[in-house]
Amino acid sequence: MDLCVATTATDPFLASILKNVLEAEGIEVSLDDGGLSGVYPGTSVATIQVMVCEPDLPKALDVLAQYEADGLDDTPDDEV
Repeated sequence: MDLCVATTATDPFLASILKNVLEAEGIEVSLDDGGLSGVYPGTSVATIQVMVCEPDLPKALDVLAQYEADGLDDTPDDEV
């Protein structure tokens, strides 16, 4: 099956979180950094592609949109 880019991230930690979010919804995910995230971490040069199978792309985009709508704030609730 062909892989499609669902989203991108420059932070490897965020890419892993997005991968876990998608996998929790039953979507297989592959991360592709082109081998650059270890060399240029946190830069646009080291863009990590979050890739899914083409048939899963619409569901993946919905899941990511919902995740973003729920907020990417990493501040614990008791610190607000």
